[in-house]
Amino acid sequence: MMRILLIIVVFNFETGSELEMRQDFTNEPDCHAAALSSFQELDEAVQIRAMDIPDGQEMLEGTMIAYGAGGGEIGMYACNTLRSSSG
Repeated sequence: MMRILLIIVVFNFETGSELEMRQDFTNEPDCHAAALSSFQELDEAVQIRAMDIPDGQEMLEGTMIAYGAGGGEIGMYACNTLRSSSG
């Protein structure tokens, strides 16, 4: 069975960024929906866009940025397939 890992980072400049990881997803659409729901708890008008990764910079594949109503970045997330190490 395929499992999807969700990594969410919520930017908080006062107390430090918060990291959340979940791996209870079996498909990417459910993972993306959970991330959107998490960010909507912070800002109902959140917009999610793919991150523009500059050449030469390493970042998780499929990293998405969450923007608040004011246009500022409020966090980022990625949904990635977990690779089984059992053979």
